[in-house]
Formats: sequence, structure tokens, C-alpha cells
Amino acid sequence: MKSSISWVTTAIFLGVLTGTLPAQAHNHQTVFDPFRETTRTNEQNFAEFGAKITLAQRNQTIDRIAQANLPTLEEALEVVNTLEEPEAKARLLTEIALKYGAIAQEERAQMLLADALIAANDIEADSVRVRAKTAIARAYFQLGQPETAADLLSDALATANSLDDPGVKSSLLAEIALSYDTLGFGDRSLAILSESRDIASRTQLEESRPIFPFEPTGWQGRVGLGAFFFSGTKITSQTHFNFALERQWPTDRVDFGISFTNDYDDSRVSPEDDNQIKGQIDTEYRHHFTERYQYFISSLVRRDEPDGIDVRTNLYTGPEINIWRAGPDRSFDMQLGLGIRYEDSTRSRDDLDFPVAQYQTRYKDLYFDFLSLGQVLTFELPFNDFEDYYMESSTTLGIPLIQRWSFNNSLILRYANNPSVDESNFQVDFITGIEYQF
Repeated sequence: MKSSISWVTTAIFLGVLTGTLPAQAHNHQTVFDPFRETTRTNEQNFAEFGAKITLAQRNQTIDRIAQANLPTLEEALEVVNTLEEPEAKARLLTEIALKYGAIAQEERAQMLLADALIAANDIEADSVRVRAKTAIARAYFQLGQPETAADLLSDALATANSLDDPGVKSSLLAEIALSYDTLGFGDRSLAILSESRDIASRTQLEESRPIFPFEPTGWQGRVGLGAFFFSGTKITSQTHFNFALERQWPTDRVDFGISFTNDYDDSRVSPEDDNQIKGQIDTEYRHHFTERYQYFISSLVRRDEPDGIDVRTNLYTGPEINIWRAGPDRSFDMQLGLGIRYEDSTRSRDDLDFPVAQYQTRYKDLYFDFLSLGQVLTFELPFNDFEDYYMESSTTLGIPLIQRWSFNNSLILRYANNPSVDESNFQVDFITGIEYQF
């Protein structure tokens, strides 16, 4: 609030100085007139009567303006220096610098522009910082420093080109192009304007393009490698490898994944091996009727020696609905399937369940424009044995490292109401490692 009051006060000072306040806010006897002494109301106005002004008379006029308005500028400057918001500070310092330049105080004006640039560099939002630097560049040009102005515009242009939002990027490029034209770089201005126009056209085309049918993609995939090690009363470790492929057609999509884990525990006793295997292969096909409605066919094969599962497989099909979508990396889907499940483990041999209902939700999103989060929740309920239900939650957080590489952390929670022999109902797996996308 204090910063806002100070900003308004400063704006009023500048309004009084430049005569930009509404007409009813002015007192006729105190209106600023560059060709009239503020202490004498009947002095001849040379510009009004068309008289020629000599160089000496012009300098005397500027001196009188400076002496009359310096106190107002200094008072406005004191208020500006109390502001904490860098955007407002940079803008007002730029305006005050131009006022000093208009009364032949170029050295003071340049000092204020340097302070304005410092404040502009403190602005966090890239788009706001670009606009502030563009305004400062124009001010430097008005003060007769085109080289400094060109350097600032070049810096602002580099920042604008790095922005992701095409609408903001196009607007800033157009503003920078006009500033280059003011500096006399006509060819440079036309090139930037052309780039701005192209971005705006592409944005308009993308916004008008229907989401469905979807934009086809080629095969895309991921390869990951992770490890976990613990040493204490016993030594345990896990080495994990995963591979995934996916492809999108206008109305169809295929996802395929395979994972392999070597689980080592030196406390295991014979006949158990110290090294035991966990593996899983899953695939899913989806056909879209519309953007939201689709049906799916999915299958999974899993082996988990530490959990006593020799093989566990299922096949489900049913409807699926998209609850929310904001691009290819942000969506929330829900599906309900009906199928068959088979398990051969230490708990149950050749256990075939049919029919089995499966409910699954899939969520993926981006946070802070770089953190990827994926979450899959699954619930299975066999109709022939309601006590044999199964739940699984898989959550993955990806942190980008360099291009196409990321650091991934996966937490997998499994609950089986009828667990394998000598095993608890609840199982937890944590996998951390690196992943490459192609």
C-alpha cells in the first residue's frame, strides 16, 4: 500500500510537471509554459507571436525552466527512490530522466537512466523486464546515445526470443521492432516485424485448429536406468531398467512398456537366491470416438520373485473418458474395464478369475513449466471372489537435467488383500535414476 501511494504521488508530480493532468485539475495561473516565466504572467510568448528566438534567448529560456522545475523534479525523485517495486521504479526513473534531458541536464538524465536499468534488471517477469529495457533504450536514444540504445534493444530481443508464450513473444517483438525503426535500423525492424507476424499467424492457426482428430506423431520412447543400495546389518540393492514406446494416430494410440529389476539381498537363505527378478510387460491400445470418449484394450504380464509371484497376467477392455486435457503433457483420464486375470504364485496355483472389474485413473501434468508428474491408480475386483481385490499406485516425478535427459523418482505402492505366503499385504518399491527420451 505504501509503495502504491508513493507511486501515485510521483505520477501526480510528473503530471503537474508535464501538464498531462485533466483540464479541471489545473490552475490557469500555474500551468507550465516553456516560454513564460513562472513569476510573471504578462511576459511576451515568443512562440505564440511567431518571433524569432536567438540562441542566447533559447538558452536563457531553458535555464529559467530548469530553475523553476528542478525542485519539483527533485521532490519526485525522492519519492521514486522510496519505491520497492522495480517495475514502477524503472518506469518512473526513465520518465524523470527524460524531463532532466529536456531542460539540458543530460548528465543527470544519464545517471537516472543507469539507475532505471538497475531497477529493470531486478524485475523477475521476463516480459515486463523486456518492456522496461525497451523503454530505457528509447530514452537513451532521445538523449543522443544510439549505441547504448542499440545494445539494450539487442539484450531485450534475446530475452524476448527465449519466451515460451507465443502471444507475449509476438507482442514484444513488435514493440522492439518499432524501437529499432526509431533508431534508424529499418532493415532490422522489418525482419523482427516479420518474425512477430509469423509467430502471431502460427498462434492463430494453432488456436483455430481442432484438437480432435489428434495430431499424429511418430514413435516416441524412453529408456531409464536406476539403482538403489543399502548396507547395514545386511546388504540390499536394486538395479532397475525400463523401456517405453508410444505412438499417436489421429484417432488411435498405442503404449508399450517393459521393466526389469534385479533385487539383491544377502540375508536370504537357501533355497532362495540372493538375486531375484522382478519384471513387467504392459501394453495398451486406445481408440478415440471423440476428444473425450474412447475405448481401450490393455494387457499386463508381471513376475515378482521376492513376492512369490511366478506369473500374474490380465486382459481388460472397456470405455474411457478424458476428464481434463491441456496439451499432450497435461491430462486426466478415467477408465472402467472388464476382463480376466490369471495368477500362479506361492499363494495360489493356477488361479483364474473371471470376470474381473478394473478401475484406473491416469494423471500427468507439468509444474513450474519443467517438473513432470505422472500418477496411475489401479483397482481390481474379481466378481467370483470379492476378498481377492488388488490396488496399486504408481507416482513418478521427473526433473530435467539437460536436453532429453531427466532425473526420475518413482514410488510404487501395492496392496493385495490376499497376499502371497509369508508376505505382508502392503508392498513399497522406490526407484530412482536417469531417463533418456527419444
